[in-house]
Amino acid sequence: MADLATGRIEPFDSKSISVYPTFKDPKKELFTGTSLCKLGFPFHNIDATFNEDKNSFQIAPGVLPMPRFPLEGIHTRVAIFFDEKSKRNAKFIETSSPGLRGQSGGPIFDIHGNIWGLQSRTSHFALGFKPKVKHGNKETEENQFLNVGLGTHVEEIVHFLTDKKIKFNLST
Repeated sequence: MADLATGRIEPFDSKSISVYPTFKDPKKELFTGTSLCKLGFPFHNIDATFNEDKNSFQIAPGVLPMPRFPLEGIHTRVAIFFDEKSKRNAKFIETSSPGLRGQSGGPIFDIHGNIWGLQSRTSHFALGFKPKVKHGNKETEENQFLNVGLGTHVEEIVHFLTDKKIKFNLST
């Protein structure tokens, strides 16, 4: 439901990173209508294999650099789903734009760069009308849908990071 995972980069040179992500403080209200952006790697296949001898993943030559793709939207609402695995409610942030295949796990952030969630999936809501469309000589009805993005809510992320004793930055 709201599965999160961590990894460790080894060797890691902290001098190669000058900015770390800042998460939206979940104690502050997330206003409906706030402009948000998703960032990910759609339209690009990433071929990777696991090298057991080195205990590491290997990315195929020519994969890097991967093109990033931003997609804008707004915060529409918070969605709560019951997670059968953990037997608890999981909180998601909903955005007015769908997540594209390849954006899952990518950040959903505001104009200040604060992360509000991590893209998880896309939901489809039937709009209740079916215009008739002609394809060649055949007329068919096409269902119309609104596609929205769902991302793991920052409250879930902060809880996960705190539980795993991973340091992180919160917005002020």
